[in-house]
Amino acid sequence: MTGRGPRPRRWRWLVGTLGALGLLAAACGGSTGGSGTTTVTYVAVAGGAISFGMTEGVSGCNPNTPEGDSPGTLTVLGAVLPSPYVVNSAGTLTGNLNFATSELVNLTPETIVYTLNPKAVWSDGVPITATDFEYAWDLQKGDPVVSSPDVSSIAGYRDIESVTGSNGGHTVTVKFKTTFADWQMLFDNLVPAHVMEKVGWDPFCPTVNPAIDLSGGPFKIGSVSGQTIQLVRNPKWWGPPANARSITIRVAPSTEELAQWLASGYVDVAQPATVTPGFLTQVTGLPGAQSAVDISETLLQLNMASSLSGPLSPDLRWAIALTINRQDLVNQQVGWAYPGIQVADSHVYVQGQQAYKPSAPTSPTTTIPVPTSSTSTTVIGAGGSVNFPVAPVPQQADALLQASGLIRTPGDPYFHSAFGVPFQLHMVYDASDPWAAAAGPVIKSELQAAGLDTTLLPVDGASKTGQVLADGFADLALMPVTFSPNLSQMLSWYTTLLGPAGKNGSQDWTNYSNHHFDQLVETASQQLNPDKAAGYYSQADTQLWDDVVSLPLFAEPTALAWSRTIGGVTPTPRSDSLLWFAQYWAVRVPETTNNTTPTLPGQ
Repeated sequence: MTGRGPRPRRWRWLVGTLGALGLLAAACGGSTGGSGTTTVTYVAVAGGAISFGMTEGVSGCNPNTPEGDSPGTLTVLGAVLPSPYVVNSAGTLTGNLNFATSELVNLTPETIVYTLNPKAVWSDGVPITATDFEYAWDLQKGDPVVSSPDVSSIAGYRDIESVTGSNGGHTVTVKFKTTFADWQMLFDNLVPAHVMEKVGWDPFCPTVNPAIDLSGGPFKIGSVSGQTIQLVRNPKWWGPPANARSITIRVAPSTEELAQWLASGYVDVAQPATVTPGFLTQVTGLPGAQSAVDISETLLQLNMASSLSGPLSPDLRWAIALTINRQDLVNQQVGWAYPGIQVADSHVYVQGQQAYKPSAPTSPTTTIPVPTSSTSTTVIGAGGSVNFPVAPVPQQADALLQASGLIRTPGDPYFHSAFGVPFQLHMVYDASDPWAAAAGPVIKSELQAAGLDTTLLPVDGASKTGQVLADGFADLALMPVTFSPNLSQMLSWYTTLLGPAGKNGSQDWTNYSNHHFDQLVETASQQLNPDKAAGYYSQADTQLWDDVVSLPLFAEPTALAWSRTIGGVTPTPRSDSLLWFAQYWAVRVPETTNNTTPTLPGQ
């Protein structure tokens, strides 16, 4: 992953503002005004308990496996498992210097040296060493010698030649056989090798497990009970101690109930998986709370079956894309939550990332040269990516459908002219993603109105939704995809380089296979110069628009709300690192009249 400079902060504050708050730093809150109005001064105190609410459930105990790779699991374990780098509030990488420093010491071959803090230990007292790095590599490189079915071939890990330890295991030397630009994102969420070797890389665990998820961070898992997880200070943590004594994580059954929890004080910090009008209305009306909405790292897109043996030719995919009113979707679905959200214009970047460059606006009546055959689709214009229309172009869509052998009489759906049977589309959507659930019926209605008979079915979970598409049981899949600074993620999204979809880290749910595209993204992933890499990724993005493999719709908004009695809260809309930075959260209480700093029971 290539590091980039910080982008301007774009948070839209809904209630008040929050300055940086350090331990024992004074801050003002409450009401101020004319005669008779009392000013309440708050101070942060050491210790205290904080409650955090979210609507994402936890799915496993190893976030490096498909079962555990979920927003809920990543959020919880972000405060527990060590990573050499974390994604900060600006969406860029920052080094976890309490854990390790790293240096690119050689280019040919690419060689990285990690120097671990000699005080670094797991919460059971076992030192964190090169052995843990070696284990993470072994189980993710896809070594054919290893017979375990759990072994995956993950981009980056598969490019490593060797991982060796020295200096008592505190120095880790990683030598690559193929240059990999996004090396900084490797070895994140490190798991304890001495535990995983006993229970297996992918153990059965429906939630996090304190016996497996040993801590190498400021908090450790104290207890797990149903939908409640308590994090407590890690006594073995060698860095500055966390301000709070504990953080209790509660999973709410709905966004509305989460808002009620914040209003009642049952939780102090609330992060819903989706933003609803009810949530914003309620939390912005709370005099003792503040909240923020921003663009998340998650993009909602419509994936299309693209294998040569599948039912959707390039012309049909183009016709479907030219039938969907993406501007209306933005206006109706997300514009009310965050007016700055635009129609998505890239497969490589999500809006808000520094390198995202939207195309020049296009007219809703933009005409597109109609291909003379199913193999001569035409790229539109130039811009950040491709100036694909944001509103339907019915005449062009009809021409493409007819070129594909479909005919219709006015008012009736299309049918196959050669077979005399109706043409039908099967669309699935990720029911666990509220934005997909809301947009699905709208897209179906637009396709139906254009004469494309469409069935709509829910599937629980993004990976399961994609797998239905990959297995040929659907033509379209409406689902979220999560971006990061790691641009080499495209190796798994749109190529067969990692193998079939759902295996070895591959998420090529569309079964897209294009040799030229593969060369572009593979070359890009090997460019240590970010400017050179960006050029290849731009060409790859244009290729995806030309083939209409997927139709990006919009970046999903995200929200965070918290009580004014909690200081040091920094939203992280572009990562799952919120609870990593919870070590800086602090309870605030009214300052006593004798100017002494109050303390909380049980510090």
